[in-house]
Amino acid sequence: MPAVKQHPDDYDDRSSGIDDEVRFIRSEDCCVCFVDIVNSTGTTSKINDSEKVRLYYGIFLNTMSAIARNFGAEIIKNVGDSLMFWFPDILSEKSFREVIECCITMIEARDQLNEKLHEEDLPIVSYRISADYGRVEVAIEKRSNTIDLFGPTVNRCSKINSLAPPNGLVIGKDLYELIQSIPLRPSLETYFLFEKMDSSEGHHVFLLRRNVLPSERLTNKMYRKRTRTILLVDDEEDILYTFKTGLISQGFNVEAFGDPLEALAHFATVAPSHYDLAILDIRMPGLNGLQLYYRLKAINRNIKILFVSALDAVPELLSILPDVKKTKDIIKKPSTIDNFLNVVNAALI
Repeated sequence: MPAVKQHPDDYDDRSSGIDDEVRFIRSEDCCVCFVDIVNSTGTTSKINDSEKVRLYYGIFLNTMSAIARNFGAEIIKNVGDSLMFWFPDILSEKSFREVIECCITMIEARDQLNEKLHEEDLPIVSYRISADYGRVEVAIEKRSNTIDLFGPTVNRCSKINSLAPPNGLVIGKDLYELIQSIPLRPSLETYFLFEKMDSSEGHHVFLLRRNVLPSERLTNKMYRKRTRTILLVDDEEDILYTFKTGLISQGFNVEAFGDPLEALAHFATVAPSHYDLAILDIRMPGLNGLQLYYRLKAINRNIKILFVSALDAVPELLSILPDVKKTKDIIKKPSTIDNFLNVVNAALI
C-alpha cells in the first residue's frame, strides 16, 4: 500500500545533506495509531493460493485505510500485516475525539469486514488497535518521496499493540490523560469507557471497554410490527421532508432525523427488529453516512441500509461494505420521488 506522499518543499530542510536517503524534516506532536492482524502468519500459511493471500491482506488493509482517511488520518505505511497511520496537526478537542472514534469504527467494522472475506472464501480476521500521543520525528524518504515517522511515541504505540485483546483498542498514558476532559459523542459515551490495564512491561496502558446495555433496551416484548418501519437520516431539511412524505404515502412508518447523532442515540434504544430499513445520507456533519453505517451495524448487523448521496462515492463504498453490492443500493441525488420509492420497495423485497 503506498505511503503518504508529500512534496519536499512543504517542509524545512533540516537534513545533513541533500543526498541523504532519509531526511529528517521536523518534529511534531501528533497521534500515532497501529492496527495489526492477530496471527496472520498462521492464518495465511493455510492458504495455498498466492492470489488469495494477497486478497486477504488487501481487503483488510484497504478497509482500515478507508476508515482512517474518513476520519482525517493519513496513512504512513503497512508493515507486514499491520497498518500505521497518524493524525497530524492535532489542535482541538474535535481532533482528539476523531482519533478515538476512528479506532472505535475500525473495531465495529469487523463483522462487515469478515462478511467480505467470507464472500471470497477467506478466513475471518481479528485485529488489535493501539494509539498514543506525543512527539515524533518526521522524515521523508528520498527514493519514494514519502513520509515516515520515528521516535519513542511510534515505538511505544507499536509495543503496546500486543497488549490489546483481539478486536480491542489500547491507548497510551499520554493520549489517555488528554482525552479525559474531552467527551465522546453522547451516542458513544453510553457504550464505551477506558480502564487501566496491568502491564508487566511497565507501560501505562488503558483498554477500551464496551458497556453492556440493560436488556430492557434491547428487547421490547410489547412491540408488534404492523407496517414496515424505516429510519430516514438526512441533514437537508427539504429532502428529509420530501422523502418522508413520499414514504408515508406508500404506507410506511417513518422516523426521520436531521441529526445523525440523534438518530443513532434513538436507534440504540429500540428493539433490534424495530426497523426494516435505514436510509442514510452520506455527507452529513457530526457523523457521516459511512460512520453511521458502522454504528448501526454494530447494534444490529441485520439492518438493511440504503445510501443517498450527490457524491460519486459508489466505487469506494462497493470496495469496503459487503452489504453494498449494487449501484442500486445508492440513491443518487437529485432523485425523483418515484425513483426513490422504487429503490426502497426493491430493497424491502
